[in-house]
Amino acid sequence: MAVTPDRIAAAALAILDEATLESELTVRAIATRLGVKAPSLYAHVSGIDEVIQIMHRHINATIDVKIIAESSDLQDLRRFMTSYRNAYRAHPVAASIITRTGINLDHALAVYEEIARYLLRINISQDQVLPLMALMDNLVLGSSVEPFSAGFQQPLRSLKKSYPAIAVSIAASKLKKVDDLGFDLGVTAFLELVTRQQLGSTFKR
Repeated sequence: MAVTPDRIAAAALAILDEATLESELTVRAIATRLGVKAPSLYAHVSGIDEVIQIMHRHINATIDVKIIAESSDLQDLRRFMTSYRNAYRAHPVAASIITRTGINLDHALAVYEEIARYLLRINISQDQVLPLMALMDNLVLGSSVEPFSAGFQQPLRSLKKSYPAIAVSIAASKLKKVDDLGFDLGVTAFLELVTRQQLGSTFKR
């Protein structure tokens, strides 16, 4: 089967999805996954930086930006944010790498352009568009790269003595659902903020 950018992206994402370290993503590992020699892969990519760009484009293509195209409905914004999160949450190690790269590439700018158009369409003032987009990215990508619940894997009995408030809170929660519940709370708060911006309030400076 011919080597294509889509196959390179799929192979790279598969490696990172199985990886514990980002360093496991190498041109040699991708070539092995594709069943070709490493030197032949350089006919398609210049190196690992270009692979990251291809992965970025591949993930962004799974974000349903059509949800907010031409829309003025805040619930469509909620649906879009969920799609955005799901795209990156499916590949947390890759997301960790991508969030440290620049966004000045067409496949990244195209997504941000749709978000900016949506915010302007619903009468968000121009000077508030980027701060709201930054907040959205922090919420969406932050919850994709580092699941909060993953930090609480120790037995409750080991927490009760020194950290009783954490222990009772974990006991009262469905830990597997905490990340989704936290994201939903964050999106609700974000939409309330957007609504206030629509009504003409401004951020405190």
